[in-house]
Amino acid sequence: MRRFALVLSITLGLCFLSSCHKVEYGGQKGKILHNKYDPALNINYIMDDVEQTWDTLKIDLDRDGETDLRACFFYDMANIIASKDWEISVAYDGYISEAYGWGREHRVYWGHLSPLCVRHIVDEGYCFGWLDCYSTKGSEGQVDAIRFYLREIAYCTCPNYPLKWGEK
Repeated sequence: MRRFALVLSITLGLCFLSSCHKVEYGGQKGKILHNKYDPALNINYIMDDVEQTWDTLKIDLDRDGETDLRACFFYDMANIIASKDWEISVAYDGYISEAYGWGREHRVYWGHLSPLCVRHIVDEGYCFGWLDCYSTKGSEGQVDAIRFYLREIAYCTCPNYPLKWGEK
């Protein structure tokens, strides 16, 4: 009985942490896969006179077990790097499909919110998603530290669905 209660509580907790919203577009059905991280996922870059250390965060937007995006540091700048068949752009207030300047990498500058949109190249066109992230510069004791935070992600499995930034 104790084992059953533990499994049930873990299952319910996972259901509340990640959600799905069903959508339909152009005769195709899909879901919006959404995760909100509380606390936000984060990675650090710490600089001191002796050693520099930094982390990498692997992001699986479509939940297929493969890394779709990586958040990492190139020296003192956080970067999002897209895997094959994925692209990144800066989001604006509107549909992600209307964004421009798509590329495989995006820098996340300190002190700026970075609402990013992503698209995944699929046979039927594109599947769209978004990331809510930001970067800060501060200190870790006596050394400088830069932190990248990922607060929320979403990905729509319905090809060409006109997803808006922030839609879940």
